[in-house]
Amino acid sequence: MEAHIILNPTAGRGAVGKVEGDLLKAVGEQLGDVRAHRTESPGHATQISRELKREGSLVIVAGGDGTIYETVNGLVGGNCTLGIIPIGSGNDFVKMLALPLDYEKAIEVIKCRQTMSVDVGKVGDSYFANGLGMGFDADVVVESSKVKRLRGSMIYLYSVLKTLLHYRNRWITLSVDGKKENRKIFMINVGNGEYLGGGFYLTPGARINDGILDVSIIQALSFREVLMHLPKAMKGKHVSLPQVQFFRAKELVVESAEGIPVHADGELLSTNLKRVEISIVPGALKVIHNLP
Repeated sequence: MEAHIILNPTAGRGAVGKVEGDLLKAVGEQLGDVRAHRTESPGHATQISRELKREGSLVIVAGGDGTIYETVNGLVGGNCTLGIIPIGSGNDFVKMLALPLDYEKAIEVIKCRQTMSVDVGKVGDSYFANGLGMGFDADVVVESSKVKRLRGSMIYLYSVLKTLLHYRNRWITLSVDGKKENRKIFMINVGNGEYLGGGFYLTPGARINDGILDVSIIQALSFREVLMHLPKAMKGKHVSLPQVQFFRAKELVVESAEGIPVHADGELLSTNLKRVEISIVPGALKVIHNLP
């Protein structure tokens, strides 16, 4: 099987660029001849992977959730196998695959070629491997894009505090399985995986190969309630709150007359979408994992 590696030098606040030479050397020693592709701009990983999708190749991503998001959007509908060397700020999706964060150990996992078919979520014409957020969560993504020095969950925590200064609850119309209702929400998370925001445990129990999406809706919250309850989401302890509703669905539609911010896998889709159509595509991607 021909092998390719897509490197995003800016991923992990430039971490990939700093280890690129050693990384490629280790890949060559463990996996043999692997063709390297360096991303040069946003969306480039999608372009590269789209050109490879029909080749039945092994496509390795060296980067974070954003680079994985772009690569998945290029590979869906093809017959390639995805391998991941996680060097990002959040590294949320790889938690569902039990991948090590040490790149040499991650390469060893790829060498074993243990694969599974996983679902992907679909929003409009885009796909997400891990999760989608609307409302406050997406506002936090806007703020986090401005942060330059922090990493991992600290980026999200800092951005949460910044967002709290101007957040607002939003009215939405939710349609699930033919039922429609209006409600005022703080945020909505749609999980293929369990984690978002650099390790926040937002949709506990979600599985990437069960053919269904896990949805968490946090009702409108006051400023005091946000300060009290949002930290609980770091460990999934928000599940018992009366303001939180969980359910599973294969399709849902969220409409907002005023427009609502939306992100997929930490990548901002829009700050004011009026209609968001979300669905699941079962078994759409073959991925290398390290699960028992």
